[in-house]
Amino acid sequence: MKFLALDQIRQMVEMAEQARSGLSEYVGYEVAYDAIALQLLDEWIDRHTQQFPQPSQKMYLLWVSFLGEVLRRHHEGEWALLEDDEGGGMAILCPQSDGGRHIAKVSRQVRRRITDGMSASLSYFYTITSIELKATE
Repeated sequence: MKFLALDQIRQMVEMAEQARSGLSEYVGYEVAYDAIALQLLDEWIDRHTQQFPQPSQKMYLLWVSFLGEVLRRHHEGEWALLEDDEGGGMAILCPQSDGGRHIAKVSRQVRRRITDGMSASLSYFYTITSIELKATE
């Protein structure tokens, strides 16, 4: 695992902002980086994958960056790139009170959301991750 460089982080934040802007257009009001926006993102993914079962790499990265930014902002996390047996991908490392770090595998979760549908809800993933992080406090 390695932390992203500043320019890579900036790119992820810019993509997240593009996704936030797209979500805002989709619902007709400004959305924030929060759990409600993740519910809207779940709806956006459903609508998009009905037309395009295999979303473009750009769309996939927009969704990953938005999910990651919500986690990063609410849990003081850091962007990282995982290189593991399960295919690696983008993650947010969130600090735990015991000094450890919780790894939120955002790329993997978005892939699951695309293939498994609402049973792999990003909103649910965020809620469970938040509960796990609070349990370590």
